[in-house]
Amino acid sequence: MDIQLLDSNDNSGCKLLDSFAIAVQLMLACLAFSTLIIKRQREIPQRPLLVWILDVSKQIIGGAIVHSLNVIASHLFGASLEGEPESNPCVWYFLNILVDTTFGVLVIWAVLSLAKRITEFYRLKGFESGIYGDEYGDQMKSWSKQLGIYVLALVTMKVVVLALFGLCPWLERLGEWVLEWTMGNYRIQVVFVMLIFPLVMNIIQFWIVDTIVKHKTRPLQLRDEEDNTLISDGEYEDDIEQTTLLQIAPKNLAQT
Repeated sequence: MDIQLLDSNDNSGCKLLDSFAIAVQLMLACLAFSTLIIKRQREIPQRPLLVWILDVSKQIIGGAIVHSLNVIASHLFGASLEGEPESNPCVWYFLNILVDTTFGVLVIWAVLSLAKRITEFYRLKGFESGIYGDEYGDQMKSWSKQLGIYVLALVTMKVVVLALFGLCPWLERLGEWVLEWTMGNYRIQVVFVMLIFPLVMNIIQFWIVDTIVKHKTRPLQLRDEEDNTLISDGEYEDDIEQTTLLQIAPKNLAQT
C-alpha cells in the first residue's frame, strides 16, 4: 500500500515524512522539550539535576514512541481501502494530537495511578515515580521499571484513542472542518498541524505529565556531593527529629 496519499505535485495534500515535514518535527521536539528546562528553573523545590534528567528522559523516550505511533496511525487511517476515497493524513495527525493531549492525559494518569496502587499493594521496589536510589545500578534499574510503566500507560492511551476514532467516524469531518483554511497550501497545513498546534498542546501535556511523574517531596538542603539523591518525606522528618534532639541535648547537660 502506498502511504503517499496524494500526488507529490498536489500541494493540497499533506505529507508527514518528506524533508520539510521532518524538519518541522525536529523543530517541534526541540521547542517542546526546552520548555521543561524552563519548568525546572521555576519549580520549588527544584529537583536535583540527575533526578530531573532521569524524569525528563522518560518523557523524551515516551514522546518519541507516541509520535511514531501517531505518524503510523495517521497514514493507516488516511490510506484508502479498495473502492474508498483517500483521507488526508494531516487531519488524522491533528486529531491524534488533540485527543492525546486532552482525553489521553486522563488515560495516562489513570494507568499510572493504577500501577502505583498495585506496586504499593505488593510492595514492589523501584516503581515509585521519581525515586531512583543512590547507587548507579539501582538508579538504572528503578529508571527502567518506571520507564516500562510509563510506556505501558502511553501505549494503553493510544489503543484507547484509536478505538475512539473507530467508534466515532464523525471526528474525521470535525478535523477536516478545523483544517479547511489550510487545505490550499501544503506547507501551511504541515506547519500548523505538526508545529504550531502540537507545540501548544504538547507543552501543556509535558508540564502536566512531568508534574505526575516527579516525586512529591518537601525541600531539604542537599550537599553538592549528594546532588544525585532525592530525599523522601520520611527521611525529611527523621532529619528534623534528629536535629531537634541534638538541640535539646546540650541544654539538658547544662542543667545537670
